[in-house]
Amino acid sequence: DGRKKKFDKFKIVDAVLAAFKSVDGTVTEYAEIKAGNIADYIQDYAENSDHELTIEEIQDLVEKGLSSTKRKDVAKEYILYRNERTRERNKNSILVRNVGEKLKASNVENQNANVDELSFGGRRGEAANVLMKQYALDYCMSEMARNNHLDNMIYTHDLDSYAVGMHNCLTVPFDDLLANGFNTRQTDVRPANSINTAFQLFAVCDQLQSLQQFGGVSATHLDWTMVPYVRKSFYKHYKDGLKYINESLNPLYKEFTEKMNDTTPINEYTDVAPKAYQYAMDMTIKECQQAVEGMYHNLNTLQSRSGNQLPFTSINYGTCTLPEGRMVTKALLEGCIKGVGKFHKTSIFPCGIFQCMKGVNRKPGDPNYDLYRLALESTSKRLYPNYANVDWSGNAGYDPDDPRTYFSTMGCRTANGWDINGFGQLKDGRGNIAPVTIILPTLAMMAKEEAEENGTDIIDCFMLLLDKKLHEAKDQLIERFE
Repeated sequence: DGRKKKFDKFKIVDAVLAAFKSVDGTVTEYAEIKAGNIADYIQDYAENSDHELTIEEIQDLVEKGLSSTKRKDVAKEYILYRNERTRERNKNSILVRNVGEKLKASNVENQNANVDELSFGGRRGEAANVLMKQYALDYCMSEMARNNHLDNMIYTHDLDSYAVGMHNCLTVPFDDLLANGFNTRQTDVRPANSINTAFQLFAVCDQLQSLQQFGGVSATHLDWTMVPYVRKSFYKHYKDGLKYINESLNPLYKEFTEKMNDTTPINEYTDVAPKAYQYAMDMTIKECQQAVEGMYHNLNTLQSRSGNQLPFTSINYGTCTLPEGRMVTKALLEGCIKGVGKFHKTSIFPCGIFQCMKGVNRKPGDPNYDLYRLALESTSKRLYPNYANVDWSGNAGYDPDDPRTYFSTMGCRTANGWDINGFGQLKDGRGNIAPVTIILPTLAMMAKEEAEENGTDIIDCFMLLLDKKLHEAKDQLIERFE
């Protein structure tokens, strides 16, 4: 494979004896004599050569020596052994070259928007990926799956993560994590008590979870998820307003405030303290906008996975008609339009997905139709959001009262369908392992060649081949799952 080794004639003896033993089942005196003679001859040849011998030259001499004996069957066995070793050597040589290419960043491809292959972590990661891919091909996959990948018929995605066995994308149950808190390796995190904290912890969860998998992380209904924390912030600001504006002197104040807490919906606040209410509304909107801006900046700057990747994140929103949810959706869209940083660049992450839903945001008069129009403006200026049809027939059976069951997409824009194990259309906490892609142009070229060779119809050839590869794709996915 390019490395130099000191000549050792006993390696030749061992190889020749192995060939004899493979044929005869034992090592005879004749075999030992021939092995010694061949090794001595090659050692003498090497010592008198005017150049360093290559492994191929040495094997040529071994093959020639065996072929000159009466044991042609042993010579044939050695040739087979030699071919296998050559294949291994070539493979290792290519592997070392590919690893070196990644370490030196001499062929930067930056295939994913969240990976900087030129960075320190990027070069280490890409070099490791070369080894991990080869390991998966050689030791983890069936011959069918391996050949489909190498022959460009069925591409196995994320081959570098195949052997580790982790999953690809996940819809994170943020409702539970933000409400109950969560543990990290070093400490535990308390539940969020404001909209600002909730969005910060949302980014933290994305960071942490992305380290436990190789695909994207997603929030299935972020507008609904953030409703309790808008209320918590509003309540705090309302109390400050009462304190500093002195509206607590209003005789109705005491009776009113005894009914209020940090879970009270905004639209249940009365006109007992109109100035405090307006103050709280202004401050909550401002806090929500700042929280969203912080999230955009965090998810576009804080790298994870050994310092070479941004978390691949997606957020689904647009169906919550409560004042709190509408405030969040509006802030998300306005933040997307504004862009990130000093130059207001388009935010790459999180990928936004606006959930379209009949009676909610589809037509003029729907409560969130204005937000749908704002989403269209954002898409025209900033690429995001994408759009998901909640009423798609593939999501039939979802619960209109449970946004966790609404049609949404994950970090990689794939979607969870109906679960046969009891979760139904629930999306939170579910994900996928990894996809495969059938390469149709390859199949088309194969079908054309077969049709011309056999005089058959090319469409028939293509459809038969496609049918076969569909079944093999399914088998490959089950193989990876197992």
